[in-house]
Amino acid sequence: MAVREPHAAGAGEDIAAERLFIGDAGGARRELPPAEHEYSYTPCGSTQTHHHHQSPYLANCGQQNAIAAAFSSRLQGQDQDTSRPASAPACAHPPTRLSIHAGPAMNGDAGLVGCLVDRVATRLPHRTGTTGRAFDDDDILQTTRATLVDLSKSAFGVIFESLLCLLEDLARPYAGVATHPAHVLRSELYIIALLADCCSSNWSSLSLPGNDDVDRTGPRVPLPLDDDRVNRLFDALKKLLEPIPEDYVLPAQALLEQISERNICVPRSDNASVSLQKGDGQPAEADCLVETLGELDAYIKTVVEYITASSWSSSFTYVRNVVYSIRTTSFTDASSELSGSSQAAEKLALVFMRLLSFFWVDGPRLGLIIQEICSSYLHFRKPCQNTVAVVVPLLITRWIDRYPNQFVRLHLFHKRLDGGADTLFDMTQTGTDNGKRKGVMYPLQMTLLLLLPDVFEVASNMREAKSNNLVKKVSFLDGFRKALRNGNERAGHCLVALLRAVRHFDVESDSALVSYAMDVQDEVRDAIFTRSPPVPSAPNFHQDIITGAFVSLAHLNLNGCVDTLIKTCISPSAPGKFKIAVVQACSYFAKQTHSARYKDLLDAAVPFMQSQFEVCPRTATALVTTLLTGNWTRVRP
Repeated sequence: MAVREPHAAGAGEDIAAERLFIGDAGGARRELPPAEHEYSYTPCGSTQTHHHHQSPYLANCGQQNAIAAAFSSRLQGQDQDTSRPASAPACAHPPTRLSIHAGPAMNGDAGLVGCLVDRVATRLPHRTGTTGRAFDDDDILQTTRATLVDLSKSAFGVIFESLLCLLEDLARPYAGVATHPAHVLRSELYIIALLADCCSSNWSSLSLPGNDDVDRTGPRVPLPLDDDRVNRLFDALKKLLEPIPEDYVLPAQALLEQISERNICVPRSDNASVSLQKGDGQPAEADCLVETLGELDAYIKTVVEYITASSWSSSFTYVRNVVYSIRTTSFTDASSELSGSSQAAEKLALVFMRLLSFFWVDGPRLGLIIQEICSSYLHFRKPCQNTVAVVVPLLITRWIDRYPNQFVRLHLFHKRLDGGADTLFDMTQTGTDNGKRKGVMYPLQMTLLLLLPDVFEVASNMREAKSNNLVKKVSFLDGFRKALRNGNERAGHCLVALLRAVRHFDVESDSALVSYAMDVQDEVRDAIFTRSPPVPSAPNFHQDIITGAFVSLAHLNLNGCVDTLIKTCISPSAPGKFKIAVVQACSYFAKQTHSARYKDLLDAAVPFMQSQFEVCPRTATALVTTLLTGNWTRVRP
């Protein structure tokens, strides 16, 4: 709600001295930026209208009184006294109060938002020419941004349209993100970050008080956007990222908790800085581009989650069209190198496939995406197959994190997820003879198996195999266990991912997946945490695999972890990675809603951490910082 208040000097002072406030749902008020107020107003009971300076945006649109209409729609029935009934007439104020021209609420919202977005745009680097981050300290910019975020709770559609238009205008002259000048990149980053905040604000405003069980019914989702806006958004986002590098392997960071809330930073390929259309635009500074791409990825994730949760039908239609275009291009140029135009089209399609990992899906929607990929997978060229190998495991993992009850029911009811996960698994087995290719595909294959309960029923000897196809999948699991015993890190990654998924089950459950995890846990513990006398060929697992294994083993058997595993990890002769894993695991458990369950584990670890202050203050400080911040990947022994 917007209210106007006379200056403290008195009502007789020039009306330009008045201050304009925006009120949020919680009753708090924030003053609008002290820039020129682009509105017209009429004192209550008066027919005279005073006009203030109008922004160029409104002049161009011919909306001279749009700002007035916007504030009027928010003033109707509202007084500065929030206890006053909402239905009271706007002119039932003291004489010093002002009423603003009435007008349609939608047009008013558009005018107000247009003014605010225009004010943001004029202060960004693409207008000012600066390449640094000085605009981060701009008070007017920050206040205007906060106002837009507040307004997004009730006027998201017009804010989305205004920011999308601005984003489209910025990217239009350039062929790809690598050709964007630094000042344009900074502006695009700011706009995407603002759009992400608006998405989060709008979605959060839909939450029901006291309803914490979002998994049972699924979180409330916003109203859908129209097809045109969804298509334009995806078209714009495709120009702000780069394809996943070929032969990129999903990192062990994906094993850390709450991947649904975190983002996996994908590095650039060696030749990514070269534009497909050489000479079109100027390359951005390398350091600015790398930094900006990482931040863009995180904010785009938030935006895509919102859009796909609210506008699923339009989003899935876009997916189908992209998959079809990739299939058509791959088939046409299968016997030769892609032409320049085909390369450009494939690059944009690969970027969109990268966005698939951000889709907000439940079980049925996950099945639809897998089915769509499965229908064309064998027609995909290698770069696209490799992209699928990265994004689908993330998509499945995030589904498990957001809808654990759906995943648990899948196994308790012995029902496969619809969509053809078994068929896609079989397709990934072709063309993976060399070791490097297998390493790329392992995470995809393991997460697909998690969607097939009958595989684990056979692997746990709870039923007999009825087909050779099922036997092959069980043999594939056995191959992981054998490879882990030989110190294969990729096998360790996949088996820890399996243990991580089981944390959503009751350990007393009769699920075949839980039974299989109980059989595997000892092998994982021995392979990762058992240390014989150092030998040159001893396996050296990544820190995130060690931490993920510790957390998963504690979930499965807390008492065993406290009695044996933690003692192994904090012993004086234990490797530094083991000690860091203890601290990181404590950080995770301390943040859980039911952290009291892990009191024994925390009690066992605290004396060790205290002792580190005495032995090595510098190392202890780093460990405690890791514990407090949860920044697991930066601390290394």
